[in-house]
This record gives sequence, C-alpha cells and structure tokens, in this order.
Amino acid sequence: MKMLFTSDTHVLPGHLTRLLKAAAELRPELMVLGGDLIPDWRRTIRESIPSHRAWVREKLLPSLQRFHGSFPGTRIFLDLGNDDLAAAAPLLEARDGKDFELLHMRVAEVGPRLALVGYMTVNPTPFLIKDREKPDCRDWTGLDVTGVRREGAATVSGTDRSVALDPASGTMEDDLDLLSGSLRSSRWELHDFLFVSHCPPRGTALDLTSMHTHVGSTAVRRFIELWSATGRLRASFHGHIHESPWMSGRVMESFGATPSFNVGQESQLLHALLLDTDDPAASARQVTVDRSGVPVIGISASGVDT
Repeated sequence: MKMLFTSDTHVLPGHLTRLLKAAAELRPELMVLGGDLIPDWRRTIRESIPSHRAWVREKLLPSLQRFHGSFPGTRIFLDLGNDDLAAAAPLLEARDGKDFELLHMRVAEVGPRLALVGYMTVNPTPFLIKDREKPDCRDWTGLDVTGVRREGAATVSGTDRSVALDPASGTMEDDLDLLSGSLRSSRWELHDFLFVSHCPPRGTALDLTSMHTHVGSTAVRRFIELWSATGRLRASFHGHIHESPWMSGRVMESFGATPSFNVGQESQLLHALLLDTDDPAASARQVTVDRSGVPVIGISASGVDT
C-alpha cells in the first residue's frame, strides 16, 4: 500500500494546498498528517481560539472534503498536535469518519492484517499551550528539565483555562500502555501496525533541536522498542521537532528491524515521506513540494539528503 506522510504543516498556510496537490499526483492509498496542522496563531491563546476554529472550518474541512470527493481511493488520517488548540477539535470530530479519520488514541485497520495506531500527545515543553502535553513516564516525568513549563493554559473547554501538568493525572506512558493493551487484544493480536506519534522518541536522530538537545519522549521510545522486538511494528512516523533532520543529518532511526522517521518541516518547501507499507525501510523516499504543488521524490530516506 502506498502511503504519504507529513507533519507540522502549520509552518505555512499554503502547505495544506501543496500537500493535496502532491497527493492528487502521487495517488497514495493512505495519507497521514501527523499533527500541528493549524497555521493561524494570534498574539495570545485567547485571541487564537477564533482564528484556529475559523481556519479549520473555512480552510481545512472544505479542502479535505473536495479532495475526498475527487480521490475517494485515498484514505486520510489526521489529528491535532500540541500547537493546535483543542478548542477547534469539535469541528474535526463532527466530520470524523466522513472525509477523514482522527488518529489520537485510535487503532484502525488500514489493510489485510495491518493497523494504524495514533498518538498525538507530547512530553512537557517550554510552551504555554498545554492541550496536548502530559508528563512523560511514571519514573521520569520530564517536568524537571531546564526550560520546561509546568503551568500553562488548556482550551478543551472552549476558552483558555489555567492548568498544571501533574503525573497523578496520568502520563504518556499510561496512555501508551492502553494502546499496548489494545494491540494485545483478540481484535488486533494478529495485526502488524504502523505507529504515528507526533512526538519523536528521545535521544535519537529524530528529536534533536537547534540547541543540540534531545527533547523527545522516553515513553514513545519505550513503546517503539517494546513493539519492535515483537516484529509487529513495521514503522513509526513523527514530527514536532521541525529542524531535527538538518541537525542530525538523518531522517531515519532504526530500532532493530523497525524504521522510525522524522522528515522535518520548513516554510520554503513542504517535506513529506512516500513509502510502501509492506517494506517501509527499503521503499521510503523523501518528497519535497514547492508552491507549484509538483512533488519531487528524492533518495532513499535511509540516506543523508537534508
């Protein structure tokens, strides 16, 4: 199955149009947007709630509806990331299962004995918005890292409300344990799967910032290592740290036989990944798209092409 993946399209309003034009030419059977979709931030979180809702309602949803009408053979998965306000989520939820399907905390069948698993939460960051943040692990929360902000605001209620990250309220590790439980259930135990996590695994080529620090999730790394060892995890896909490929010189990290990818993102070019889900490591190719919408397919993602 041909799959097109990208993340962090919020860096430029035109990236959504570029992606859909490229998908119209490449005709993937599966297209995944791995979080951080909304480009329309204003001066404050409160002022950004109407603009986030408006962009989803007036730009994202009509664009996806038109694409789905023209290319019903492409199944689309997406969800909000940590830089998207949860106040806009009800607009997406109302269309879930129609023109696209939501990813977060879902296991969805996408092929014969093949599932797609989604997780959009990230470990604690320096940012004020906390809609999609949680402490990392039960034994290492990430809350004591220099520069991390414990307190901030959440918009799930529809307005901005003060919140504080608290391990007692749950961790990313707890969430991923729930997904692992689903994957061990009789419904999914015979399926291989693809894992889409907005946050990359910690201490890899995929989570390196411009300050040369690794800021990914330990819980995500443990999940990948756990399932890679079973042979059921075919590949994982990440974003969040836009500059990581240029800092590390790599877009792929291997965990045993499992490849994990972060192709990064920038405003000059849309960066994406094209692959065959039967053999992601061998088939993955980097794709760039400029304002023309014409996709340029590069070398193998296992090579250095940043």
